[in-house]
Amino acid sequence: MLINCPRCGFQQPKDKYCAQCGVDMENFKPTTPPAWKRIVGNPLVQLSVLVIVAGGVGITLYQKGQQNLERRVSYLKSTVQINSTNNSALAEVAESATSEETPTDQASQTPQQDAADGVVTAYKVAAPAAAPTAGPSPTSAALDDKNKDTRSLAKTGSPHLVVYYAEVSRGSLNGLYAASRSTGQFMNFNDYSAGIVPSIRRALSAAQTKILHKEDRPLENSKTLQWSYGLKDRRDPSVEIGLTTFFELSEIDNNNLRGNLEIQRTWKEPSVSGTLEIQRKSFPAIFEIGGDTGFFMAGVLPPQSNLENEDELTAIDVFKILRSPQFRSGDSELVIFVEFEKGN
Repeated sequence: MLINCPRCGFQQPKDKYCAQCGVDMENFKPTTPPAWKRIVGNPLVQLSVLVIVAGGVGITLYQKGQQNLERRVSYLKSTVQINSTNNSALAEVAESATSEETPTDQASQTPQQDAADGVVTAYKVAAPAAAPTAGPSPTSAALDDKNKDTRSLAKTGSPHLVVYYAEVSRGSLNGLYAASRSTGQFMNFNDYSAGIVPSIRRALSAAQTKILHKEDRPLENSKTLQWSYGLKDRRDPSVEIGLTTFFELSEIDNNNLRGNLEIQRTWKEPSVSGTLEIQRKSFPAIFEIGGDTGFFMAGVLPPQSNLENEDELTAIDVFKILRSPQFRSGDSELVIFVEFEKGN
């Protein structure tokens, strides 16, 4: 009969003493290992530790993935990246979409003095050089003349950024959306929509497009521009209610312009608690335009200001839309058009 030594494990015929280590096998009592060794050596404990470690690694990777996904979704929601498409077929789509609208009367415009350029903190760039103030807004006679080019810019050697603030009827806006979708460069968010206009001239001269104000800015002296329309809040004079436009030029290449645009709105709106509070929202976009293509953004202005001195606000060209019954009822929108004039 073979037995194993309780001390060294040597196998031998049954005997009192181990032939290898000499221990008295009948009286030998093995020492009890420390508690920590018994715990560590327990297979169940080892398996539990392995499961906990694997679970922790899995949770960490999942959280990182969720954070990356949230950042990506947040970026996509806050930035519209749109490139130009210069195609005659797309221009025909835009023409057919806008030519179906019926004419409406155009309100006379009053020239407004623009704010001086400042630091575009939204893009963290240096302060631009001062630019001349904008000229008067288009007259109703000029808007009614559909054979006249709406881009009546001063022919200089420098490139220009031209921004139009316009009231567009709901039907015409839907046609504009359709034309922009045909380019494949249209984005629609909860708060606002933006996209490429296949033919900026046709969009601006559409019957149901009423130009409120035109901002013409040269790009030769600075890559950043900023201007504002608004008035001081009566209760807090440090706050200006209105719209601020930021623009940062990325590149001008082959008669195309690439840049960043951000419309910042400071407005009195209902809060979560139901009270009216001054809130600030931003509507950013990255786009590329050139030739006859342009860019547009819609949905950045609520139908009412909730201000006690709204009459003062509506004296500014851009905010005359607040007097429009169609705008207040949701039958029209404030649309911001952007075009690029390369100069001579």
